[in-house]
Amino acid sequence: MKIKNLIDISELHRDDIKNILKYADELKNQNEDFLSGKNIGLIFEKNSTRTRLSFQVGINQLEGNYIDIKFNELNLDRFESYEDTFEIMSCYLDSIIFRTNNHQKLELAKKFFKKPIINALSEKSHPCQAISDIYTIKEQFERLDNITISWLGDMNNVLYSLIEIVNLLGGIKINIFTDEKIYSNLKNQFNLTDNIIVHFELDHDVLSSSNCIMTDVYNSMNDKYDKEPELKKFQVNEELMAKTKDDTVFMHCLPAKIGSEVTANVIKGNQSIVLSQAKNRMIAQKGILKWLDI
Repeated sequence: MKIKNLIDISELHRDDIKNILKYADELKNQNEDFLSGKNIGLIFEKNSTRTRLSFQVGINQLEGNYIDIKFNELNLDRFESYEDTFEIMSCYLDSIIFRTNNHQKLELAKKFFKKPIINALSEKSHPCQAISDIYTIKEQFERLDNITISWLGDMNNVLYSLIEIVNLLGGIKINIFTDEKIYSNLKNQFNLTDNIIVHFELDHDVLSSSNCIMTDVYNSMNDKYDKEPELKKFQVNEELMAKTKDDTVFMHCLPAKIGSEVTANVIKGNQSIVLSQAKNRMIAQKGILKWLDI
């Protein structure tokens, strides 16, 4: 049987996403024990709050065992190869959840670790976040058809995965408000289909028709310069949210830099669903774990 991995969403099929969302719904209020006796390694090269905790608690709820692995304590820092490291991990672990600052490390792990791997974030993509965000939107609006998302700010790893999942599912439109220079540098890395429109200036008509306003920090891992000067005009503030519909929601994957991409009054305001969004990380990831059939 072919090993299932979650490295990039583009490697999945539409039915895979539908099944993950279905499993997440099933596990929202009723846990199962399908991870009983399973040992899952968590490798985090980068800091994490929501991803690490949501996986740890979710694995516990599914009766599995998680093992925290400190990347800098592996023999990779000495002389051992990736091949030997991940082949040895295959002897002990049933799956690994890997957060890295270099996507190629995930590809190497996939090559040598012959069991399921989950990308817990890389500089390229963040599939767990995108799946959870789509789950949250579905929960909020009770549908995934005729949904419009307006993304304001950087073209980063979260947006990359969001575009991938939207292209798989269909029925969702994304408006990207970003700087022209950032777009020019990154457009060839993003699969911008007809349902995705890029804007270099705020368009209040577009914002007023959006179901969801979404943003993220302006500066991500591995960025080589400060993007805030170019992106500050896309800040999500009270004036911007006032242009939206009463049932428009605000989403942010967190952590947020308050006063930069979003103001305190918005992220704590009535339209913000960031806490539900964060809670749903665990629910959606339990769906991922069930889909992987570890």
